[in-house]
Amino acid sequence: MTSKVLFVVNIDGDPDPETTPPDNPAVMLKYAIMKRIVDDHAGGKGSFCVQTSPMYRRRFFESPFIDFWHEWVKGGGDLALHPEEDLYCRPEERLPMGTYYEDGERMGEVIADGVASLAGLGLTFAAYKNGYQAQTLAMARHMKAAGIGIDLSCAPGLFWPEKLADWRMAPLTAFHMSSDRLGEPASPDEADPLFAIPVGWSGLPSDTANRLLNTQYLVNEFSNYEAITAVWDAVARRADEEGRTQIVSFLCHTYTMAETVYSDRLKRSLDYMVRNGGEAVSPSEARRRFEGGR
Repeated sequence: MTSKVLFVVNIDGDPDPETTPPDNPAVMLKYAIMKRIVDDHAGGKGSFCVQTSPMYRRRFFESPFIDFWHEWVKGGGDLALHPEEDLYCRPEERLPMGTYYEDGERMGEVIADGVASLAGLGLTFAAYKNGYQAQTLAMARHMKAAGIGIDLSCAPGLFWPEKLADWRMAPLTAFHMSSDRLGEPASPDEADPLFAIPVGWSGLPSDTANRLLNTQYLVNEFSNYEAITAVWDAVARRADEEGRTQIVSFLCHTYTMAETVYSDRLKRSLDYMVRNGGEAVSPSEARRRFEGGR
């Protein structure tokens, strides 16, 4: 590996639950904007999340989305299964506390169903991402059983126990994750561990609650251009200091793409990253490069 930082454009494809969630043409327009940006500024490389949820269990495995997924993969991107069990459900189904991610049996069925639904379209999931950056050992086992080997849920330093997100011990660059200790590196003798790609983090604390992604992370919607470039510079410095390429993700959301403040920020940020030691890759390529370079 020769680039300072390999980065995955990690695209959350959720429709905005507050504006046009049932409107397929409006959602597809934002998808198209996102794809053009990634094509033009990141070589078409990245990971696009396919949502499954209580409200939309089949929606994103049907027309008009099928053709888009094929075009995305043909252009060099990967697809990620993205269960949104808590946010995208009817009000009467929402839990007053806790999370559906706690139900290992339910999540096993959700993951198996999503993988089978995509297989029916002639495609496969390379990666996985939960909502709220949640993850559990049970979900990780279900992912592996379903043939998904890459997790994009990791956000180092983030701690949101109510949503089962605990990444306080996670490395700041990609790693093979232990099947016994969530968020920690696997032992050298562990067979076929998950490959985890964390959201890029500066390593610094922030003024907001540490359960939230914020200006200390590579995240388009909850930050600003100056903060994103500062986080990027910190990741690139880490590559120099450690003498090894860093592998991180940059989280962005399609539901903002109709607003130029967010789409322009994404373009500028991607350009900055590429100019300053970065190379856009898909999750699958990131894993091949990581394992080939060991």
